Amino acid sequence: MIDASLVIALLAAISLLAGVATRTGIPYPVVLVLGGLAMGLAPGIPSPEMNPDLVLVLFLPPLLYSSAFRSSVGELRANAGPILLLAIGLVLATVGGVAVVGVLVAGLPWAVAFTLGAVLGPTDPVSASAILQRLGAPARIVTILEGESLVNDGTAITAFTIAVAAVGTGSFSPLDAVGKLVFEVVAGSAIGLLAAWLASRVRPRLDPNAELALTLLTPFIAYIPADELGASGVLAAVAAGLYAATQETQSASPDSRLRIRSFWDVLVFLLNALLFILVGEQLPHIVNGIGGGFTATLVGQALAVVAAIFALRLFWMFAVSPVTRALRRGRTGTPAQPAARFVLGWSAMRGGVTLALALAIPLQVNRHAFPHRSLVIFLAYAAVLITLAVPGLTLGPLIHRLGLQQGAARQRQLAEAQATILHAALEEIESLASDDRISEYAARRLGASYQDRLERLDASRDGDGGRTAASGDLRAAQRAVIGAQRQRLSELRREHRYPAEMLRELERDLDLEEARLH
Repeated sequence: MIDASLVIALLAAISLLAGVATRTGIPYPVVLVLGGLAMGLAPGIPSPEMNPDLVLVLFLPPLLYSSAFRSSVGELRANAGPILLLAIGLVLATVGGVAVVGVLVAGLPWAVAFTLGAVLGPTDPVSASAILQRLGAPARIVTILEGESLVNDGTAITAFTIAVAAVGTGSFSPLDAVGKLVFEVVAGSAIGLLAAWLASRVRPRLDPNAELALTLLTPFIAYIPADELGASGVLAAVAAGLYAATQETQSASPDSRLRIRSFWDVLVFLLNALLFILVGEQLPHIVNGIGGGFTATLVGQALAVVAAIFALRLFWMFAVSPVTRALRRGRTGTPAQPAARFVLGWSAMRGGVTLALALAIPLQVNRHAFPHRSLVIFLAYAAVLITLAVPGLTLGPLIHRLGLQQGAARQRQLAEAQATILHAALEEIESLASDDRISEYAARRLGASYQDRLERLDASRDGDGGRTAASGDLRAAQRAVIGAQRQRLSELRREHRYPAEMLRELERDLDLEEARLH
């Protein structure tokens, strides 16, 4: 049972560790999981046992839905080939390769070794985005990794279910396995699309607060029925998020989009932070479940398993020709192919899904204890810890050394897109004025405002020192003016001359105006 002291301790840890991540520049999943490990080892700090259902049902649906919602359906479709090869082919190759290592190095029976391989098959959907986007990796690498991590959970969970059943029965049917995988993918995707379609029809009829609640419920409405019917709840949540992303512009008002995006930003950060801290805190519970305790043999077995994960992934990137051909056919601006493939291969992060699957291994099968359960859980945890920490700490320098950072290129693309939109605004103002649909005064004021934005944007793109300095002076003046308005707003609050709700609306307008300056 989670008590108040534990909640306070977790929230305090999130605040502290997130601050450490910001100051050090280390990706926050790495800081949080290592901080959770320190909390788990420190005496006197509450360390709850992690319920796998809590991750699979409470954490996973909203996190997957949010990741899918923020993805571009068009970019995922354009990269469908490499994504599916990684999400299906590489997962199955990892299941088999890790199983071999489990048998040869850890002495596991084959069925148990395949269970370990299935547990370690999927990359983490959270850490891939959190680490690579912050490091300025090329957009196409991020798209492929995000797409892979969104889809490969379904493959891994299917393999996990089959492997656990094989431990109990001692048999395995490839035909049944393929049939089950197809059913889970098709049924799960269909249920997710149906849930999102229904939500999109209901949302316009709701008030803003109820609409916000419905967006939070949508991933659970997709995940839980699919899971209960034996389909892939993971793919249901992903499909719901992708469908919602395609409908957002048409079905939501600007105010609603601002409110929903702000809500999801906070929610996703808190869920990610809690998940990574809880992952880090599990080590004491896992070690206690191993009869012989923590030994050098266990460390060697864990390193062998992790080495197999990285080796298989790197081999797949360089040796599987369809992947290399797909990367070579990339859009203009795709980075040097060997470097891009190496970054993809090094991005082998495992996370909460892996640990949840490991903890979901049943205590008993056919009235007998599940063989080597504690060892499988320990090896899975060690893989999560190492694959988060090593790529998380090294991908930044690696991307920089390979010349793949896209910060400047991204800023140029953003400036080009902004300029295109501003030119469209100026053309529309001219059209309105020429047709006498707005007054000359309104056209002059509007045109001056948009022309000023365009000139400031051109100055920043062209490196015009004088105009850039003038633009900086203008922004400083605008901030000063906004500050004066805020001060007057505070005085109005103290005077109680206007309703509080009205003043909050004025404050929101000032917040939006100041946000535009950034």
